[in-house]
Amino acid sequence: MAQRRMFSQKVTETDKFLDMALTAQSLYFHLGMNADDDGFVGNPKSIKRMIGASEDDLKALVEKDYLIVFDDGVVVIKDWLVSNYVKKDRYTPTIYTEDMKLIGLDKNKRYQFVSDLEPERNQVGTDLEPERNQVGTEMSPECIQDGDKMEPNCIQSGSKNKNQISSENSQPQQGQGFSSMEPNWNQNGTKMDPQVRLGKDRLSKSKDSLNTTSTTLNSYYKKLESPKSQNELKAFVNELGGDVVAFAITSMFENADRPTFAYLRSIVNHH
Repeated sequence: MAQRRMFSQKVTETDKFLDMALTAQSLYFHLGMNADDDGFVGNPKSIKRMIGASEDDLKALVEKDYLIVFDDGVVVIKDWLVSNYVKKDRYTPTIYTEDMKLIGLDKNKRYQFVSDLEPERNQVGTDLEPERNQVGTEMSPECIQDGDKMEPNCIQSGSKNKNQISSENSQPQQGQGFSSMEPNWNQNGTKMDPQVRLGKDRLSKSKDSLNTTSTTLNSYYKKLESPKSQNELKAFVNELGGDVVAFAITSMFENADRPTFAYLRSIVNHH
């Protein structure tokens, strides 16, 4: 392993980095010094204990989008190739080959999970048929308005009948998850029959929250061109409810410099 490492000011001199605790900043530098030539560190907890950092410092680096943590405990520094360049004659490949298969580079030369890079590959049609990548092609047009809002009758009255829903769910097309989730999203995260109609008094009290939750979920769902991410979002909604997931999405866009699905996943998993 090399004895010299580099750190870019594009990473370490930003307000986001400097706003972290000094112990978290120190941990980042020590992880960088102990990383292999691909930016992987196999003993992050030992390094954390060695310098007197806490588990919260390690979590802060993950939540601030500086590290990726794998199931085996190995971490990789996301901005590794932004800061470091190793000549080919001195380069030693990482031994963590299975973890390496799970990540790729985005357009900014930062490591990301392959699942979060799928939308970029879909744009050139390598993973999905191009016609399936067009927004709205597999979705019910009655429930889409201006690309980011649902028709009031789909939200407020559940006017889609069971035959329509059954027909949509029976089509083995990519993107069908959107329509199959409508009963959950339309009823604010509960599993109510889609034909249940809200009374006028109840509707007047809950209209704003329903519109906000549904708009947030549907708008973000359409941005996820990866079927894997779409299915994972469906699972989050079914498990935690629409309000919780919509709040997490809103928080991500307000606080994250790079609001990726991996960032949303970390928020939901900490819930």
